[in-house]
Amino acid sequence: MYDDFETNTSYKYLQVVIKALKEPICMLGGWAVYFQVNKNYKNIQGRDYLGSRDIDLGFHINKKWTSEQIKNSSLAQSLDILKNKLNFKSLTFRLIKEIHVESGKEILNHEKVFPHQRFIMSVDPIVDFIPSNFKQIFGFIPIDEPLLKFVFENPKYRTKLKEFNKKLLLPKPELLLATKLKSITQRDKEDKKIKDLCDIFALLWYSGKIPRVLRNNAIKLVSQKEIKKTISKIKDEDYKKASAQLNHSSQEIRRVIETLALS
Repeated sequence: MYDDFETNTSYKYLQVVIKALKEPICMLGGWAVYFQVNKNYKNIQGRDYLGSRDIDLGFHINKKWTSEQIKNSSLAQSLDILKNKLNFKSLTFRLIKEIHVESGKEILNHEKVFPHQRFIMSVDPIVDFIPSNFKQIFGFIPIDEPLLKFVFENPKYRTKLKEFNKKLLLPKPELLLATKLKSITQRDKEDKKIKDLCDIFALLWYSGKIPRVLRNNAIKLVSQKEIKKTISKIKDEDYKKASAQLNHSSQEIRRVIETLALS
C-alpha cells in the first residue's frame, strides 16, 4: 500500500516526536491502530501490521478555556516544540518535513530536488473542539474530531502504553473504530480509503476484542444508521485491494465488516 521508505521514515520521526513532546501523548490515526493491533497481527501473520505515512496527534481543548489558557495548552507547547526544536514547517493545518527518498535526509531550503525524490513527512494535530479564536491564536484551522473528547474526559475510552520511554494515551479500539467509520467515506484519496478499510478490519479481528462487543460499543459513538450507510459505500474492488494488504480473503474481510451493519 505505502512504500516501505515512507512508513519506515514516518516511524523514525514518530520516535523523534514522541521523545521530544511532553507526556502523556495522545496517538490517533494509523499509528494508534498499529499500536492496538500489531502484537496479535504479528503473532498470527508473522509480520508487522501496516504502518502509516502520517503522524496524528490528539489534543484536548476545553470549551471554557480563556485565550490565555489555550496559549499555554499542551497543543501550544507541542506546536512550539515541533516547529522550533524539531524544525517542522507549517503547511496549512499540517507540520511537515521534506525528506529525500534516496538519502533519507531532510531536504534543506536551498536544495534543488525533483518532485519524485521528495517525500512529505507530516504531523497532523487534531483537536476535540475548535474555539472561535483558534485561528487568531495559532494562524490555522486544525482537523477536529469531537470523539476525541472521550479519550481525555473518560478513562474507559483510553488505554495507556509506554513506548519509546514515554507514556502514550491510545483511544480504545471501539473509539478508533468509530473514527475510522466516520473518516472512510470522507477520503478523497484511494490509498487512504483502503488504509481505513484495513484498519477497520484489523480493529475487529486483531484488537483482542470480540467483534460483536466492539460493534455494540461503537454504536454508542456512531449511530447504526451511519454505520450501515458507510458500509453500503464500500465496493467489491475496495475489499479486493484491502485483501492484498492484509493476507485475508476479500470475502472474509467483507463478512467481518458487514457484521457491523447487523441490527
